[in-house]
Parts: sequence; structure tokens; C-alpha cells
Amino acid sequence: MEELKIKVNGVAVDVLTEEWMDEDVLNKSPVVLEKITKRPGGFTLYMQAPTEKIEWYFSKGLTEISIKNGQKGKYLHIEHEDGLYWVDLPPVPQIIEFLKEFIEESTSE
Repeated sequence: MEELKIKVNGVAVDVLTEEWMDEDVLNKSPVVLEKITKRPGGFTLYMQAPTEKIEWYFSKGLTEISIKNGQKGKYLHIEHEDGLYWVDLPPVPQIIEFLKEFIEESTSE
């Protein structure tokens, strides 16, 4: 298993309702991404939120990764296909390189 240890601030959003609207977004939390591990068919983000440690699993074919433009500039958006959780991070070159195969797959569809 490949591993990238890194400290990057971001925002994690976890939606707790099946049918949600923008105003229904719950659990929007600042996080520190501490580590990313790759496994066959996916990767895991290990993050520290203010009150807990979070591990989010993403799988090939079920993850959308893109670089978006926001009010504060560009950011890396990693979202589970079902739209129930995502994390926004600065577009750090080490993260982009580490997740390159998943980014390429996500943008080729």
C-alpha cells in the first residue's frame, strides 16, 4: 500500500439526508488532511476534524475529482459519486501527483 503523509488544511462536508438541497448540507467541518493511502481500486483520506479523526474511503469509478475555481481561488474537490460526502483541499502538487490515476479516470468519463 502506498502512503503519502502530508499536512493540508481543507473542508470536509458530510450530507446526512438522502435528498438534500444546498441548505441541507450538514457537518461542514474544517479538517487537516494528515495522510492518504492507496489500495487496489481506491484510496483513503485520513483527516483530523476539530472533535474527531475521520477516515473516508474512495473507490475507482465511484469518485469524482476535479480542480474547481472558488471565491478564494482554485481548489481540489474530491467527492464520492453518490454526493453524500466530499472534501475540498488546496491543489497541492504532491496530492495531485499521488492521486493522478484517480484524477485521470475521473476526468476521462
